[in-house]
Amino acid sequence: MYFFILKIFWLLFIPNSIYVFFKNCLLAQTKYNVVPIPVGKLMVYSKYDGKEVFIDNFFMDSFEVSQESYEKNINFNSSFFVHRKRPVEKVNWFEAVEYCLKIGKRLPSEWEWEWAARSGNTSKFYWGKEDPKLYSWFNKNSERKTQPIGQKKPNSYGLFDMAGNVWEWTNSHRESTQGKVLRGGSWRNSMNAMQSFKWITSLPIHRFHYVGFRCATSKLPTRNN
Repeated sequence: MYFFILKIFWLLFIPNSIYVFFKNCLLAQTKYNVVPIPVGKLMVYSKYDGKEVFIDNFFMDSFEVSQESYEKNINFNSSFFVHRKRPVEKVNWFEAVEYCLKIGKRLPSEWEWEWAARSGNTSKFYWGKEDPKLYSWFNKNSERKTQPIGQKKPNSYGLFDMAGNVWEWTNSHRESTQGKVLRGGSWRNSMNAMQSFKWITSLPIHRFHYVGFRCATSKLPTRNN
């Protein structure tokens, strides 16, 4: 069970923009294709105990990094399902970090990722009881491959594909498995993997055709990807 405390009303002033947050609702996103994520507290429960994780406000990319954007910045595309509008995959953790740094961003922590994915929702899935096929690409509707980003409904903060399409690298590390944490599920997984608290790990050197990433930043970026 997960519990959340989210400020009911929050204002973020940015030049040429005003963002107003109510619980479970984002009224605008920036021209840089990032979404401002409000401050809050995430309760994380393990088998034995729970802990409260404070999440400072930050920005999350609205979309998974596309092959078009990755190739533009890195001059290489390693993806198995080649299409410029599909998420880049077969990128290891080090390559994901390299891309983020090159555009002045970073990978999110796994707790930032979960907080952003849930977007104020305390249910297992951020879409609540709605049809999961409206929000995610998974093994029931993906045709066994990635799909162009941003085709499904976003969550309440305006983030697309936070469940399914590709697992997403985070900057977090699990000592128990000596691996980097991935979040979100993918095109090849069942709906069970789409739950906001689900995670897997991988050694950072590995590449998979079902793993990609998106970037985050603590400050508003100065340019688009």
